[in-house]
Amino acid sequence: MFEKALIFSRVDRPEAVELAGKLAAFLEGRKVKVYFERGLAAKLNVEGVNPREVEADLAVVVGGDGTVLRAVHSLPREVPLFTVSMGRVGFFGEVSPEEASAFLGEVLEGKYVEDRHFMVEADVEGLPPALNEIKIGNENLQRMVDLSIYVDGWKLAEDRMDAVLVSTPSGASAYSLSAGGSIVDPRLEALLIVPVCPMSSNFKPYIIPASVEVSIVPENILGGLLAISDGLASGRVHPPRTVKVRRSKRQVVFLRRGFTFYERIKRRLKLSSV
Repeated sequence: MFEKALIFSRVDRPEAVELAGKLAAFLEGRKVKVYFERGLAAKLNVEGVNPREVEADLAVVVGGDGTVLRAVHSLPREVPLFTVSMGRVGFFGEVSPEEASAFLGEVLEGKYVEDRHFMVEADVEGLPPALNEIKIGNENLQRMVDLSIYVDGWKLAEDRMDAVLVSTPSGASAYSLSAGGSIVDPRLEALLIVPVCPMSSNFKPYIIPASVEVSIVPENILGGLLAISDGLASGRVHPPRTVKVRRSKRQVVFLRRGFTFYERIKRRLKLSSV
């Protein structure tokens, strides 16, 4: 079913690099052509590739949520992700290192469930869609910013804050949760609007339909705004320009054993209580 696999891994932990090499060997033993992302390839002393230049039909990601996000942003199109949790949180990870080979064998036999997650995008030049969230704030990170928030033209809030997040359900357990947002079942077609450290107590997080457009209007700001996608890519906005955020057409597909969302949320919240 899968013919070409691209391998990603966090490279700061030798055990993750070692597991990535073992999974690559497992795939090659099943007649799957394997490619290595360049950072991992350097650790394994093999030839690496630019993920954007490979026509892979499977991506194997060994690491934490940051590694998964980097893989998503490295891929030019929708490539199914097989994720092994080797990070602090590992919310996106589907299996433990001990389970990885067994489940990968099942995946090659077609025994998996596709878990599709939509992304969110802003009309900022050069800014890629985000799996977790788009963050809008002052380009001077030491300053707060006055923003007005509109939903389909209706004014929702106006406040001074560090930033505002427009999050997907996938990102509801990440930055959004830390900023006071709610956990959202990914089966809901929704977006979250979450202020980061607002001056007023009146601006609370909102859960809105994914079909609407969110407009962020800068008010009385010196300098520019910075739009950040998943904490990985950024684009500058010159006020008084409005930033419009909406659901993206792009999706991310995770290969899972079943509906494991609540299992993964439990793992995420358990970490928070340690």
